[in-house]
Amino acid sequence: MRLDGRRVELLPEPDEPGMMTVIDREAPGYEPYISPVESPLSVPQGSPFQTWRSGIMVVVLSILVLSYPLVESILFGPLIPTSEWAFEDTELRNLQDIGLDGSGIHVCMVDTGVDRSHPAFIDAKFGGFLDLVNPENRDFIDHGIDYHGTMMAGLLIAEDAFQGGAPGVTLSVAAALGPTGYSIDDGAVGQAIDWCWRVQKADIISLSLGGEADPSMAISGPTVSAVEDALASGAYIVAAAGNRGENSSDVSIPGAMEGVISVAASTRTGDIWVDGSRGSAVFEGDVRSDPNLKPEIASPGQDIISTNDPELGVPYASSSGSSVSTVFVTAALALILEAHGDKLQIIGEEQSVEDARNLLKTALMESANSDYEGHDDRLGYGVLDALEWERSVAESLS
Repeated sequence: MRLDGRRVELLPEPDEPGMMTVIDREAPGYEPYISPVESPLSVPQGSPFQTWRSGIMVVVLSILVLSYPLVESILFGPLIPTSEWAFEDTELRNLQDIGLDGSGIHVCMVDTGVDRSHPAFIDAKFGGFLDLVNPENRDFIDHGIDYHGTMMAGLLIAEDAFQGGAPGVTLSVAAALGPTGYSIDDGAVGQAIDWCWRVQKADIISLSLGGEADPSMAISGPTVSAVEDALASGAYIVAAAGNRGENSSDVSIPGAMEGVISVAASTRTGDIWVDGSRGSAVFEGDVRSDPNLKPEIASPGQDIISTNDPELGVPYASSSGSSVSTVFVTAALALILEAHGDKLQIIGEEQSVEDARNLLKTALMESANSDYEGHDDRLGYGVLDALEWERSVAESLS
């Protein structure tokens, strides 16, 4: 402020903050206070107010950057939704947390193909590709109008908006299903299965397919013969139970076969998905028994989000059914084989591949999460608990 034409300052008294003292720097005898001790540190020259203001701006910007994900999720919702609950409820994430990702395990999928250009597959380890829809083609492609094969692959190996159940596996893919998801001819699926174990030497064959409407899935069809040969070779096969509802006569072929792990679809609450197929107590005149009652296991299969057409603005979509559920069990099996595959192989060599398979299936039966005793003809022995399945296998091998 100015007093009698001179510039003066008002400063509060230390002991009386409410009392102001007039400071006239131009008055005779005024001497500014100078500290007798100089600081050994120096700061850049500039206005103290500017320095203080810059510091505040840095703090505010830091807070905004750190809190952006929370603010974005509150105001706009997640840009890419996920089905993380499915990986958590099946204990796949906890099994991954002990250091397993499927490395060293070879999985072969028979489906509509796969579009490996999806950004979630940049670091994925792909093996071979067989195109039975267009035999002249040698490039990875998904023939499905809904990118069914790409969605199944994402649940297994994606590493982008979400992490698949076993991203470390090597994945080979055979395109044997046409645009609408049906086999292109009676022998295509069987030929694809043969390729998976004979040429690709796959440890696991994942079949998100099956149904009475497809002639190649008949009891006496080429698919059944190919599955029998693959099982005899020591390959493990995981297949969809089917989506034909509670009035179905049995789960789908090839999931109905004894050595195959048949997978039903469950909801987020652990109930059977509305269109889940019902298993039969009898197959080809023989009464089924533990651990081969159908379906063997259920896993999430309702509104599951996965990789889709990479040309979409958000290249993800949701899908429901036992096709989806199959991949969660395939992923869990891949992690278990990574941990215990060598010991299981010894059992297969010294005893039989059937003994090794029965050990795995018995452990699956005993580890399933359920609130009922025994087996349910739609939910199987219960919902997948990958962590308990691994522990049960480990105990059986010890």
